[in-house]
Amino acid sequence: MRYFEDIGIGSAQTAGTHELHAEDIIAFARQWDPQPWHVDPEAAERSPMNGLTASSVHSYAVAALLLNRMEPTAGIASIKHELELPNPARPGDRLTLTMTCVDKRASESKPDRGLVTFDGVLANQHGTVVLKLRSLMMVKTRPAE
Repeated sequence: MRYFEDIGIGSAQTAGTHELHAEDIIAFARQWDPQPWHVDPEAAERSPMNGLTASSVHSYAVAALLLNRMEPTAGIASIKHELELPNPARPGDRLTLTMTCVDKRASESKPDRGLVTFDGVLANQHGTVVLKLRSLMMVKTRPAE
């Protein structure tokens, strides 16, 4: 378990890989985001996306799955998430998540916690970034022994 004190600015964790398959992209999108470029390979080829792509919600779900494969953080709450989707995730992509601490500060009013900002990057096997994530988390300090 990583506590506030264990997380240094610039420290990073990586988890992966998760491979996307066309049938999984289609099944996810049919339930949650049934746009033609997510559910119909032929329509996707004719779309501005130039082929089947994973829904943004699917890409975030993959990031959440990979996040849970990392060493756990003593999080109290996720306060804010900002997402960017610079490139589409596609069938055959093998995705890896890297989370880097970019800022942290101890709470002034509650000594048992601090705020940590992480920048996350979900990238495919070619290093192409398909999701950027900035997360602000409230993290417990190490308990007194």
